[in-house]
Amino acid sequence: MKSLWMGIAAAIVIAVVSGVVLNSVGVTTGDQFSTANTRR
Repeated sequence: MKSLWMGIAAAIVIAVVSGVVLNSVGVTTGDQFSTANTRR
């Protein structure tokens, strides 16, 4: 059960860090995942 909580904590940390990085770069998640903006 402890490994499950470690996995959840790691996922939350990764999500927060990636969100901060994307916001600081100025790219929204919509721009990142939309196929129309692949030529950046």
